[in-house]
Amino acid sequence: MLTAVLTKQNKTMKKLLLSMMAFVTIASSNACADSNANQDPTLTAKEFSGNVQNFGRTVPVSMEKESGKYRVNFIITAQNFEIQDSKENTAYISMIREAVENETPIHVFLKAGTHEIVIVDPPTEDDIRYFKSLLTKETRSETQKAVSVIPNQSTLNSLFTQIKNQSCGTSTASSPCITFRYAVDGCYARAHKMRQILLSAGYDCEKQFVYGNLKASTGSCCVSWGYHVAILVSFKNASGTVEKRIIDPSLFTGGPVTDTAWRNACVNTSCGSASASSYANTAGNVYYRSPSGSLLYDNNYINTNCVLTTFAALSGCSPSPAPSVANCGF
Repeated sequence: MLTAVLTKQNKTMKKLLLSMMAFVTIASSNACADSNANQDPTLTAKEFSGNVQNFGRTVPVSMEKESGKYRVNFIITAQNFEIQDSKENTAYISMIREAVENETPIHVFLKAGTHEIVIVDPPTEDDIRYFKSLLTKETRSETQKAVSVIPNQSTLNSLFTQIKNQSCGTSTASSPCITFRYAVDGCYARAHKMRQILLSAGYDCEKQFVYGNLKASTGSCCVSWGYHVAILVSFKNASGTVEKRIIDPSLFTGGPVTDTAWRNACVNTSCGSASASSYANTAGNVYYRSPSGSLLYDNNYINTNCVLTTFAALSGCSPSPAPSVANCGF
């Protein structure tokens, strides 16, 4: 995601980054709460015992009210989380809202086995400084040389085939395979791996991020996201005009598609109420872009490969249970 140089005093903060990457519920022996966990928002997770799981320290990037609850999204993970709009949660909701506005971290605890936020603890000053050092508005260039425009449709189709053949569950895939059959999460890692394949062939690409209350069909089931990302390639058509296409075999197995078709697929109302709030193109080396435009990088592919390996055995659209990627650091 990015190349971070940790000083001695920041080495202890590495665990925070690992926690940031935990986008499925993470069992914690220390983070617990009973059925009355939300009755007193002044209490913290340490004061409870029961069925709560530690999601870790992370940065919320959006919060939208809908049907008596708030939909909350965090950096990295594409999955949606929620917190009930109740009197008991007033302090927690306020804390999340402030963190979204300032793009600062909070410590999140979930109801075990769900995506429901039940406890929110404030960050330490060290948490705030550390996460501020991770998210950047700076666009980082690369020295790697690659052709930005694919010369023809035939080459584009060949590259698509190479990428698709790396899908998990196929005999042609190398390790780590690309988790196209598990669309629930990990789109950021899939997109980064696809770009790596293009680079190895001598070509580069952009990425396109779309944000909102997204729903999409894989052809066999529906998934929900707070954002989705895929690579956006440029190529010359038969008349020599440069066009752009999205490559995303998690949704389109037949070949590259226009970015309009791809975004439309991300708001498939046959899967439920859906809408896109915005979209943005970035350079290909961007690993993650928040709705406000903050960027994260994974130039060494450490997180990319770890996420793909963690999800390699999964398929379908069920968001849980799923293995933790809390150990996918940088």
